[in-house]
Amino acid sequence: MQKGNIVVINLQNPREKILGILLDINTAGITVRGIDVHSFNDWTNSFLKKGNEISITPSTIFLPMHRVLSCYIDEDSGSVPSFSTQFKNKTSINIKDILK
Repeated sequence: MQKGNIVVINLQNPREKILGILLDINTAGITVRGIDVHSFNDWTNSFLKKGNEISITPSTIFLPMHRVLSCYIDEDSGSVPSFSTQFKNKTSINIKDILK
């Protein structure tokens, strides 16, 4: 994994799933700028509503390694599109441009 990759991070205590751009990864933890996966559809749809403010905004967050269950690169899997692909298909915007 490299800085700048779009990643999905599964967390424990409490259980969460974060979608974001990888800013840093080391033995202490992972720093990402992103959103909770459960907010993905609402966040994506907010870009389609002209004249409305974006109510869900990405946050920069440090996730300590003891909470991380897994971290994987967001990529298409066969016919199942990645979050990045879904975002691009719905909004015509590259997700990396929003998460910078």
